[in-house]
Amino acid sequence: MTAEQFWKDDPQLFASYRTFYINKKEKESYELDYKCWLQGLYNYDGNTKTSASLKQFLGNLIAAMFKKTKDNREIDKYPSKPYTIQEKEKREEEKRKQQLSKYEQYESDLYYFGTLKQRYLETLKNK
Repeated sequence: MTAEQFWKDDPQLFASYRTFYINKKEKESYELDYKCWLQGLYNYDGNTKTSASLKQFLGNLIAAMFKKTKDNREIDKYPSKPYTIQEKEKREEEKRKQQLSKYEQYESDLYYFGTLKQRYLETLKNK
């Protein structure tokens, strides 16, 4: 807002600019907070996977030294996509499976009613 707009225009214009600025700052603050949280989540997840693979390596090393069984679990890898995209794809896959199951149910109902009609026509012929 320019000084000329502030002094010469409608006072309601200043209130609109102020409300917009406050909302914009709140949104930026929320986005920054979310990004920091997400970065912390990635760091935590990466550190846990690293420590788990180190424990597995050391356990296998000790097991090899004392001829015990090895831990052959697969070591987790760093995610190839952000978690939000992975969750979105998982939800879409579940939605697709639901739609497919609804379609299969519809087909089985059609088949059932078709055979029901056939049975009814056969009973009419037999009478």
